[in-house]
Amino acid sequence: MVQQSVIEYVRRLLKQGYDVGAIRTALLNAGYSPYEVDKAIQLAGGSERRVSTKLLVIIFVVLLVLGLGVFFVLKLMQPAPVVLTFSLSLFSTEVSPGQDVIVNVDIQNPSGRETSGLIDFVVNGPGGQVASRTESFSLATRTSVPVSISLPSSAPPGSYVIKATLSYDDKSSSQPAIFEVVERAPDVTFPTSVLEERDEVEARELQQTCPGGCDDLSFCTKDECVQGSCINEPIVPCCGNTKCEPGETEDSCLLDCAERSIGPDEIREQAKEIAVSSVPGAIETCDSLAQRSYIDSCLSDVSGVSNSKEPCALIVDDDVRDSCYITFAYQNDFTVCPLLTNRYMKNSCISLAEITRVQPTA
Repeated sequence: MVQQSVIEYVRRLLKQGYDVGAIRTALLNAGYSPYEVDKAIQLAGGSERRVSTKLLVIIFVVLLVLGLGVFFVLKLMQPAPVVLTFSLSLFSTEVSPGQDVIVNVDIQNPSGRETSGLIDFVVNGPGGQVASRTESFSLATRTSVPVSISLPSSAPPGSYVIKATLSYDDKSSSQPAIFEVVERAPDVTFPTSVLEERDEVEARELQQTCPGGCDDLSFCTKDECVQGSCINEPIVPCCGNTKCEPGETEDSCLLDCAERSIGPDEIREQAKEIAVSSVPGAIETCDSLAQRSYIDSCLSDVSGVSNSKEPCALIVDDDVRDSCYITFAYQNDFTVCPLLTNRYMKNSCISLAEITRVQPTA
């Protein structure tokens, strides 16, 4: 039986705002049994506020779900890693000692984010390493890097391997190509008109007044070299910057103003499908990309699918255009030789055409 005085004591303390736990501790310290204390608190109209185990579990689960949700949202917001693909092609598989090995590296970037890196070339022959070279590159979607590597005049005849290693963003990948070093190259006589054209190209290259180039890596500027100074003029509106600006419509800039988000890769795939039956229709689809680097890559794809040189002629970037044309030289269509802007590739194209012409047919 709990004493009435204890009950009244508890009731009075509760009215004064004391916590049930503090009252219980004080009574236990005063010598009352736990039963008497709990009964007095109950009869006085008080009870201990305890959080149930079930409620704690529910709170924990809710916090865990929220934490996982935030983690996945942050994960999705992170941009996809840049993964480049590239192909290595030799312009000629037979080279004489002291001559240049002409290679072309075609690099593609599905992510579309501006990326730069290095390409290391190493040439190994029967006696070990005979030559090496390193070139830098930068691209948003696609670029071609033509390289000339000189072989020593003492290089013995035999099979050689050139290995290209692409390095970027703490990643690297390699590809090899095999060629033969022959005792001597056949004598080649170049037509006077071709030599004059080559001299004109070399003269134009010597007249470059901005050797470092003026590309500020922004497709929303027009980059020019004027009397030794770079001028980067903003392009407004700029199709491809993800903003539907005044002056742009869905017809003029599908990338920025379409009702649903359409990426450049989707448009390039559409162009390749159209190219099977209509090259002009595919070219028109490529032009809807607006951004020059996207258009050039798209035109190169259309040329490959349709086996037509027409899209190559519309490519503005010299490297991409050369890469587009050179595939036809590999098919013994040497009408593209005068169209090449890289002098190493052009000279090798002319040499290969002459060698093919003088070789007896089987």
